[in-house]
Amino acid sequence: MIKFAIKAGLAASAIYYVREQGVWKNSDQTIETGKRLKSAVSPYIEEVKAQIPIELPVVPQTENACQLAKEYWNAGVRATFAFLVKLPDYSCEYTKKGRDKLMENPEIKNFVNSFSSAN
Repeated sequence: MIKFAIKAGLAASAIYYVREQGVWKNSDQTIETGKRLKSAVSPYIEEVKAQIPIELPVVPQTENACQLAKEYWNAGVRATFAFLVKLPDYSCEYTKKGRDKLMENPEIKNFVNSFSSAN
């Protein structure tokens, strides 16, 4: 119970602190809070980058992030619907491939042919 109380207290404190810093207020205050956070954290990030032997990719700027999110979302929606449009063709194609593969087995082929010769 104490462990849960500590975790809940930490979570509540974090939420209170973020709220007080203006993250969930209007857009201008949120942007200003982001800039303050970036300036406060950047010395530590540079220190960590110096310790990492690989080159990290550049994070897109805030102005570009919104546009990129829209583009990736739209690309995902288009790809999903393109797949759904072709789904009947895919179903027929893979069903035929599966049937052909099964018919390569002589026992299954004889079993299926026994039904067709009985008619």
